[in-house]
Amino acid sequence: MDAELRHAQLKELLATKEALGIICYNKHHNQKRVSCSRLSELLKTPINKIKEISVRLEELNVVKVIKLGTDQELEFIEDENEDVKHTIDEAIWENKQEYGKIYKKLITAELLDFMEGDK
Repeated sequence: MDAELRHAQLKELLATKEALGIICYNKHHNQKRVSCSRLSELLKTPINKIKEISVRLEELNVVKVIKLGTDQELEFIEDENEDVKHTIDEAIWENKQEYGKIYKKLITAELLDFMEGDK
């Protein structure tokens, strides 16, 4: 695939809320893998959309999708490619308001999970 076409496709994909949510989770957690069902729960997004975006991100070599029964785990591999890292950073900057909302949503969901765990 042509590098410019790949860059444009990745940038377009990263403008979606689901892709920004996946990247946001990855940037702010020190985990190599994350479950699609967990992302769906935290982002309050249908799991089918998360899985669809995951497949497209895998095609662009950003994540590796690992099937676990009915669920999937995403393994982040964008650190291995400087062009992809740059495109991700660029997409975050261009969509910084939406990214900020997603970050707030993730932090709030995790706080609520933590507080409910104390009961």
